[in-house]
Amino acid sequence: MHGNTQGLRWLQATAYNVLAVGLGILAGLALVVYAGGNIEVALSSLFLNPITSSHGIQQIFVLFVMFYTMALGVGLALKAGLWNIGAQGQFLTGMVMVFFVYIYLGFLPWPVLYASMILGAAIGGLLWITVPTILRVKFGANEIVVTILLNVVATNFGFYMLSGPIKSPGTALGFPITTELPARFQIPNIIASVPITYAVPATIAIGIILYFLVERTPFRVKANTVGESTETARYAGISIPRVMTITMLAAGALAGLAGAIYIMGYRYELDIGSFSTNYGLLAIIVALVGRKHMLGIGIAAFFFAYITFGAESMAVATSVNSVVVFAMEGVMMIGILMGNYLTERKKAT
Repeated sequence: MHGNTQGLRWLQATAYNVLAVGLGILAGLALVVYAGGNIEVALSSLFLNPITSSHGIQQIFVLFVMFYTMALGVGLALKAGLWNIGAQGQFLTGMVMVFFVYIYLGFLPWPVLYASMILGAAIGGLLWITVPTILRVKFGANEIVVTILLNVVATNFGFYMLSGPIKSPGTALGFPITTELPARFQIPNIIASVPITYAVPATIAIGIILYFLVERTPFRVKANTVGESTETARYAGISIPRVMTITMLAAGALAGLAGAIYIMGYRYELDIGSFSTNYGLLAIIVALVGRKHMLGIGIAAFFFAYITFGAESMAVATSVNSVVVFAMEGVMMIGILMGNYLTERKKAT
């Protein structure tokens, strides 16, 4: 009976998510029509452009890697009932740390420096989420508010670092940009002629490892119990501070790691334009659609990578303002959050 109830809830949650995504797509198409765009061109760009060019395929996998890595951390925190809205700030910190380590530890041998750049980014994300973690665990502060505020701080921290400590000395007119990473510090393609880097299988491997560590161990029960009821967790003898600390710090480290992958696998340099991504927000949607499951998040990440690039292509092809993309994502976000609320409400009754 319990299994049937859980299965029904899963189906209800999936139906809500599908409905939310569908409404988001319809909202985008409606805005295109309202702006005078061609609906046939919009549909073709949305669904076909992502898979009919090597650039489209590359961008899908770039987005997949970003969404999956960051959403794994968001989903892990959600299991313990915590909302890490600061993945974007931790991601930015990770990107900054890649160049900080590259510049100031440049005397290290190449393999050690390469690993240190990746590790430094993960540590940067972890440190960035440490304050919200302490405030939540020790003082009961609202982690949503604190992590959102730290997103703003991270952006300004990035501007400061670009203005001097990691800025390329050879930039014209002092434009805030870093030196491009040499080829030996870039994540290579799996096949030279195919624009898919080793970041893709590495990210999938991280997801599989977390699946076995989180979904197939007693930690899953502990995290879920804390997320559903701290009183029940306390009665069961579960260390609530320990579970919360582990999930939050891991979330920050994963977002910081995403920053390293983005820079070393795709961007190769850092400028103010790098701070305008909204991967952190979309990672929340991906984690919710994936139902906080480490492998389910991967499927959701690939789907949203496809839809996101398709929406961007649609905006360009129909000459519609790129705000259409944000409108679609906003509708999806609201719908998914409402669906999540309704699912949790039914679970409580």
